[in-house]
Amino acid sequence: MQNSHENGDPCGHGTREEKNSRTQFYTSEATILPRDGASIHHRKPPALQSHGRITQPFGAPRDLPVLGRAQGGSDGNIVIDNTAIDWTFRPADLQGVKDAFAVFVTGDSMLPKYKPQDLAYVRPRKPPQRGRYVLVETADHSGFIKQFVKWDGATLVLKQFNPAQEVRIPREHVRKVLLVIGSLDA
Repeated sequence: MQNSHENGDPCGHGTREEKNSRTQFYTSEATILPRDGASIHHRKPPALQSHGRITQPFGAPRDLPVLGRAQGGSDGNIVIDNTAIDWTFRPADLQGVKDAFAVFVTGDSMLPKYKPQDLAYVRPRKPPQRGRYVLVETADHSGFIKQFVKWDGATLVLKQFNPAQEVRIPREHVRKVLLVIGSLDA
């Protein structure tokens, strides 16, 4: 009987060939550009088998609609409708959420949290919570992202970072308050 040291595996985790095949599975496709300008190419990982169907390791392809651009300032310019201006990858928290979408951030009023061209992910049916970020759609279909503070009677109270100020909007001017669950840096 051959011990693990004799087959090249001092820890007893299989032969070198078995470890190499496991290592090949976890490599990803990437091009790395060292300072001298030469490129190194890595292999793409294989598709995964899941219940008889082939899936990609990081979720479905681009199936999440980008429905507009959300202005960082109080004079937003998003129009939320059913027409996608782009498509993006769906993060894990939005898997299976049929009405989820994303918006591109414009403006700098929420720096450093959100920067221009960041992608903000929206989960519309989840209620806003104090301290979380929301996409507010106004009655005239403009929109912007702010930090949710509270509903104060018939007034929506939000926090803006740049310049730091409280934003108050009468309820009759608010069409929707949608929870932003995360973002992707531009």
